[in-house]
Amino acid sequence: MPVFPMPEPCIPQQFIPLQPVLPPQVPNANPFSAPNTNIRLVPFAANDISRYENRPFVDTDQRRDGIQALTRQFPNRSCPWLSGNWELCVHPEGVLYIHNKRKSVFTEATMDSNMFGFLDECVNALEELAQPATPPVDLRADNIELVVQLAQTEGGEVSCYYYFVDHTDRILFWLHDRDQAKDDIFSGLQGVMDLSHIRYSLESEYWTHCESYPKHKMNRLKIVKELRGLVMHASAEIITSDTSLSPFDGDELSRILGLINHLKENALDDDDDPHSTCVIARFMHYFYRAKYFNFCGLPCARLEADKSVYKDDENTHPLTSSASFALNIMLFWAPQSHLEELRKVWVDECINTPRWKDFNKNLMTEWTGITIYSTVMLAVDVSFLAVPNVNIGQSQSIGIIVTYLSIIFITGSLIVSVLLVRQNQRYGFESADKAASYCISTDFLSHMTGTFFGVRALATVHSLPYAMLMWGMIYFAIAILYNVFKSTKVAMLASIVGGCVVVTMFIFWFIWAAREFRLFEPLEKIFPSRNTRP
Repeated sequence: MPVFPMPEPCIPQQFIPLQPVLPPQVPNANPFSAPNTNIRLVPFAANDISRYENRPFVDTDQRRDGIQALTRQFPNRSCPWLSGNWELCVHPEGVLYIHNKRKSVFTEATMDSNMFGFLDECVNALEELAQPATPPVDLRADNIELVVQLAQTEGGEVSCYYYFVDHTDRILFWLHDRDQAKDDIFSGLQGVMDLSHIRYSLESEYWTHCESYPKHKMNRLKIVKELRGLVMHASAEIITSDTSLSPFDGDELSRILGLINHLKENALDDDDDPHSTCVIARFMHYFYRAKYFNFCGLPCARLEADKSVYKDDENTHPLTSSASFALNIMLFWAPQSHLEELRKVWVDECINTPRWKDFNKNLMTEWTGITIYSTVMLAVDVSFLAVPNVNIGQSQSIGIIVTYLSIIFITGSLIVSVLLVRQNQRYGFESADKAASYCISTDFLSHMTGTFFGVRALATVHSLPYAMLMWGMIYFAIAILYNVFKSTKVAMLASIVGGCVVVTMFIFWFIWAAREFRLFEPLEKIFPSRNTRP
């Protein structure tokens, strides 16, 4: 397959070296010492802004004990070194950032006077580097913005991370090649090739920038209309399809529509309200990020949330297949059932938020119910040992041994259920971004599925409470039948055996009808049911 390179700007050779490797997150610049004069320009993405990490602490040594009389002006003096065309801006979330009114440059306000002087040098270097580009990049244009962030190591080395914003095309761009875009811009997604596909990722980054620095005056009426169309289409999909690709569920979409009506009223005022800009940008980011992960606009686009866009890997390791088959038999095919449900949520190692929430609600319901059953069965096992005709002194008795085994399995089911419920409360009901984020770079699920058995390992863990409860009930049934058959007369024995046969037939009939165990699939090919169509 031919590879089409990204378009490169016509930039002459400069003295400014490029840092080749981009860390996953850019640390805030702290005043260790005066920075070096060598400027290193490093492209980075809007999602890499480390606004929420390494926040400075309050200096308790500096404080005021009172307010002077007739004080009516309260200017912000937290950055006394600020000068020139730079101004302080307050984000709706409360964070302080810096904006250059003349050159449309943004940066974080976590620096000192030395770093601020170095910041001006970086901006000037980028401006000089952008002038010979084709087409030229003018920082004084209304549609172009620049974001820079300084990162300083303990050794005093400082790198200037940057990206440019084009508000007309709603994308991010750089003056250097992005050779390391796989992990940040592409989010580790496999098969990224078409430029129109990459654009969706860049537009989602653009909306992240607008949320981080809501200073640009945009045509909010037009954008609110576009957002309303996206929300209305997603609502229709949620109502009419069980496999909707919407990043929000029905209730969330209804609330978003309510917010859009208020946003439209604010947009009519034609003011630069940063709160409205943040709200619009956050929702737009989620929708365009979903378009990127679903390969929107390509022949291979994902149309259903539970369908993969990649070809199935049929080269399964024989050891994996054999071990999975053995575990399925021992655990009553519960891992296979959980595997099918997990694959509908963890599709291509991406998570759809509404399906993720429903999946975890179902898991919580199942494990909570198993906890109740395990508690009841544990009480029944202990009560059975107190029955007078059960001689607990004979520790080698089969009835006593299998009762102990039942208690062990029931206790194990109870413990695992409690642990899984606790784990699910920590990760399951958080947002999909925290659980696995709508991308490949996951924490919890990638850790759980990154073993030799992959997703099967997590499905097996989810099935342990049910399987151990079943084994505990089977051992308890063996203990009861052993004690009944050991001391029952022939007439009573015949009626008990008849009852056991009837109950066993009903159980297997249900299993066959529900196809609960895949052990019967080979038999279905030999004896197909009447409802099976050729």
